[in-house]
Amino acid sequence: MSLSAKALIIAGVLFLKQGNFTAAITEFTRAIEVDRNNAEGYTDRALAYVKLRKLTEAISDTTQAIEINPKDAIAYYLRGTIYYTQGIPAQAIVDFSQSIAINPKVAKGYMGRALTYLRENNANEAISDLTKVVEINPNYARAYFNRAVGYYQLKQYDKAWADVHKARGLGLTVNPDFIAALKKAIQTRNHAHRLYPM
Repeated sequence: MSLSAKALIIAGVLFLKQGNFTAAITEFTRAIEVDRNNAEGYTDRALAYVKLRKLTEAISDTTQAIEINPKDAIAYYLRGTIYYTQGIPAQAIVDFSQSIAINPKVAKGYMGRALTYLRENNANEAISDLTKVVEINPNYARAYFNRAVGYYQLKQYDKAWADVHKARGLGLTVNPDFIAALKKAIQTRNHAHRLYPM
């Protein structure tokens, strides 16, 4: 990447951090015009487009970044997130999986894929990915909560409750409706066990 393209990307990133997404897009576009093979410019511009809810443009840019650099884990992750947002789970899973294959030590790809699996009621796969997330980052409270949701879907309420406690212990405010539903499910199960002991 040329020095001028790098300087424009730095300026664009500064605008991104300030929340001035239109100015960021302008700088990233200028960087791309200086160097059309600048995958980073496309990925960064895609992120700015996401912030402005211009998802079609963001998909186009992430796709271009991947064509330039097929090992761009961030572009795959970002495009997977866009597909997730758009309700296109199969494509989201493909992109999150590719991001993981490129960089298996980053929790974000596993988290994105797990959320997609949860949305698709594939709790076993979600739990597997969320377990990987907490192996990578044991303090990721949201991963414990999301894994609790997976356990809840599988009616493994004690495991769900343990993960809720872990998430709360890490400072996450857990949705009270979820806690109420989990408590009710545990009470119903315990009541059934008292009525029909094994």
